[in-house]
Amino acid sequence: MIFQKIKFLIFLLLCGLSCFAQDQHKLAVYNIRAMGMNIGTITVQEKIEGENLFVEATSDVEVCLIFKIRAKYMQSSRYRNGVLQESLLKTYKRGKLNSTTRLAINDNGYIMDKDGKISQINDVINYSGSSLWFHEPKEGASMYFEISGEKAIVKLISPHKYSIKHPNNGNKNEYTFKKGILKNALIKHSLANVYLSLQEVTESVPN
Repeated sequence: MIFQKIKFLIFLLLCGLSCFAQDQHKLAVYNIRAMGMNIGTITVQEKIEGENLFVEATSDVEVCLIFKIRAKYMQSSRYRNGVLQESLLKTYKRGKLNSTTRLAINDNGYIMDKDGKISQINDVINYSGSSLWFHEPKEGASMYFEISGEKAIVKLISPHKYSIKHPNNGNKNEYTFKKGILKNALIKHSLANVYLSLQEVTESVPN
């Protein structure tokens, strides 16, 4: 039960935690804190290659309560000319695959495959949870959660600070940006708030 609650919090973080011309790479590392403890990190890499933008996010979480809980989440997404083409989210429990969620574009929108359960999303996705890391949103924009295919509207709190209401629990998570990059995030939950803070970021343009 404890593991399920912690897993849900990190799900929110990953999911709740474009089009560019020049090839470039970005790497960011975030610290995850909850219940007064440092519980892990998220490493995010973005690569722009021609018309394609690739995002990979990996979290490594370890919580010591009555016993040690370890979980890992791996998310990858690909955009082409500013439109999401595909995404994949895998969760691991005790080193074994726990769940898989795939999203792939088709003629009518997207096919979502969540552990073999198929559903259709009839829309065009231009901004999703994987976009949050390196691209500050616009007020009123629609953001999709790759894990559920649900949509939320971005609300402006103050300059460079936004709230996004989670479709499942109604909590308004907060995201703060600096120079277009996510600096801090607050994921609200009845069990415990999860805090995300940027530790380092590097950018490079391949020769």
